[in-house]
Amino acid sequence: MNEPVTDLQPDIVDDFTLRLKALVARAGSVSALAKKAGISHSGLLRYLGGGDPSRKVLVALAQAASVDLTWLATGHGEMTGGLPKQSLTMLPLYEGVAANDHAPPRMDTTTLTELAFCRFWLARNGLDASHLKALIMPGDCMAPHFQQGDTLLIDITRTELGDGQVFLIEDCGTLLLRRIQLEVGGRVRLVADNPAYRSVDVARDGLTVLGSVVWSARLA
Repeated sequence: MNEPVTDLQPDIVDDFTLRLKALVARAGSVSALAKKAGISHSGLLRYLGGGDPSRKVLVALAQAASVDLTWLATGHGEMTGGLPKQSLTMLPLYEGVAANDHAPPRMDTTTLTELAFCRFWLARNGLDASHLKALIMPGDCMAPHFQQGDTLLIDITRTELGDGQVFLIEDCGTLLLRRIQLEVGGRVRLVADNPAYRSVDVARDGLTVLGSVVWSARLA
């Protein structure tokens, strides 16, 4: 029995065999689940046939399939349970006010809330939570690359200007998201991707750079 088990009935939550089949489906096959849990293939087939596993085997199965142990044993609660708090990290969030057609976006840095991110996901993508702040895109100045409402992560340690990259910049208390173009003579052009917004040239040494955009996401 090496094929995935697909005849699941999730409405019947008190049937251990069905819950065990759900684990097999998550793992991909009986063999895959047995191997990951460290139990024999024949033993797992016996449990699928109605046999009762020991407490040790239950724990191994729950850990192998990343499901909640109580759910597996009793059918109560959620299959995967809640995400453990220790797996989340809270990133400071710049809350912004949407820009209109004639003004750059203003972001209020005096009111900070937080967004939760999975620390394992951050680490897997080479991102250090201590270096990050989050931002909800407040306007359309960077459309179509960033749309209003997009979630962005700013790495506040990346302040060395790179040509073509998007940076968060402070100007007289106003925060701007702009694409950087390095010009000759120590000048920098701040470019809005949206042509409705004008680009400006400034002196490079007079620029206050708060960080670089390293990730963004939006709802489909």
